[in-house]
Amino acid sequence: MWWATGLVVVLTLPFVDQPQWRPAAALTVFVTITSGAIFLIVPWNRLPARCTLLFPLSAWAALTVLGAGTHGIAASYSGLYVLWFAYIGLTQPAGSSLWLGPVACLSYLLALGRITEPIMARLMIAISVWLLLSELLAALVSRQRQMTDELRRMAHVDMLTGLANRRDLDLRIAASRAGDTLVICDLDHFKLLNDSQGHAAGDRVLAEFGLVVRACLREKDYAARYGGEEFALLLPTTSQAQAALILARLRRSWAMLQPEVTFSSGVATFRHQDSIHETLAVADAALYAAKAAGRNCDHTGDGPMVSKPAPSATPCSRPAGSDPERATASN
Repeated sequence: MWWATGLVVVLTLPFVDQPQWRPAAALTVFVTITSGAIFLIVPWNRLPARCTLLFPLSAWAALTVLGAGTHGIAASYSGLYVLWFAYIGLTQPAGSSLWLGPVACLSYLLALGRITEPIMARLMIAISVWLLLSELLAALVSRQRQMTDELRRMAHVDMLTGLANRRDLDLRIAASRAGDTLVICDLDHFKLLNDSQGHAAGDRVLAEFGLVVRACLREKDYAARYGGEEFALLLPTTSQAQAALILARLRRSWAMLQPEVTFSSGVATFRHQDSIHETLAVADAALYAAKAAGRNCDHTGDGPMVSKPAPSATPCSRPAGSDPERATASN
């Protein structure tokens, strides 16, 4: 932005130059080149967005000084204020132009060097255009960011269950550490459910299972739809004994909601010497072992996991605002 402004000034100075203005013109070119070099060195992308306000503020200061030293030349560049407010709208939060407007008005008047009724009328029109342009651009940028964030979120969420999808799961597993526990759950006889009751009923069961999983996991835990009727749970810094308690609570709550649909699970804990693929293979093999053992149970790589809850165990509460029918409809 600074380079664009400086280039305009440098290219147009010959058309407005007069002998008495040449020292100020030379100073303007020197300051433009020097400031541009400094701005290229500074890593602006690492600094807060407010820091980039140095661009328009320094431009206003330079134009004010130029107007005070030349008695009229700055008036030729008053149209650049539109460019500066467009920049503010594109880079700053909405409302920034409202408190920068008085500063720009003062710079504008000082640059022109006089206050007359025509100038005041022109300034009133100009400030209206500046603020409107800046706020419109800020609103468009804000809306674009919201849409981008929503699209990014949707790209990592399974819309039927409300859990993370396979893409997000792969990223999360890659960041797992030793001591984290992986659980792969699979709804038993799900194909038979789809064939006998239809895919709508199957979708409803999947959506309800997603709700129960979200309600039963701890705040630090993570759940994703692994694929089809399979789900993956990542339990950070959790032993297999602790995982057994979580699965017991999940199993009890699910049985209260869907007593005719059970699930089996395979459990594996990430270890320093094992790769991610090896841990996944252990959990997958444990799941197949649970299926072979009669389903509706939990297995680890070493054998069955005792996960039957005590009769007094408290079932999970459904997340506020959850609606499996709505989740099914959105699929």
